[in-house]
Amino acid sequence: MKTAPVMDIQGLLDGLDLSFEITTDTQALISCGYFDAPTGIDDFSRSSMMAGLSLGRMLDTASAARPGAQYTVLVNDLGMDCSEDACTLTSIRAEDMDTSPLQEMANSFGSAFSVVREKTLRNRAARKIKNWLKAPESDPTLHLDGNEILFDSDSHPRVIAGALNAAGTGIPRCPLIVSEFEDISFRSLERTPDAASRIMFDFIRIADRDKVIKGTEMYMKRRARPAEAMVLIFFDAETQDFVPVVFNSDDYHREI
Repeated sequence: MKTAPVMDIQGLLDGLDLSFEITTDTQALISCGYFDAPTGIDDFSRSSMMAGLSLGRMLDTASAARPGAQYTVLVNDLGMDCSEDACTLTSIRAEDMDTSPLQEMANSFGSAFSVVREKTLRNRAARKIKNWLKAPESDPTLHLDGNEILFDSDSHPRVIAGALNAAGTGIPRCPLIVSEFEDISFRSLERTPDAASRIMFDFIRIADRDKVIKGTEMYMKRRARPAEAMVLIFFDAETQDFVPVVFNSDDYHREI
């Protein structure tokens, strides 16, 4: 009988190019188990959840003095088609999202997780755009080009943070929504103020690479604080292969 592949978590940790060492003062958050609300929990959700929980256990075992890793599950309740150009809203109620398979997995590790809805992030991003339109000087990384709100990226020729509809209302696009997710995630780690550094691991579908990388640069330039690292893990649920992309806040100059 063929043995199912297992993610090489130690290989991931050994290969990280961080600007700081993971110490007993480092706080960690792991985002795993992502799924689309209309279709429910799938193979990627289950497989990334197991990999994330295993990663957290390895981090906790390496240093019993470090606060235990936190876990979050991001749920796409905006619709199946969320790209840089558009996010389709659907009517998904919180009570209709069954996370019990993921809860059982977390229970087996003695862990728990919080759920973050993309609809909540979209509303948060919409408020940021509304405030920015009233005071553009509040965020110099954004500028208006016609009816599009563009982010001044150092790595990409064109990153759309939002767009104005016919009524002049700002509608956020996916990179800004990603940036808001990372912002609230790192802020949740600030609850222990004496932490020397903070790191977030995010298990991501390979198809989402473009918008997540753009959104992470947005977070790093706009909101990140010193000694933070974002580890994007582009993960294949079937093979357990992964490609990590590391962003260190110390490589960026925060602009707002």
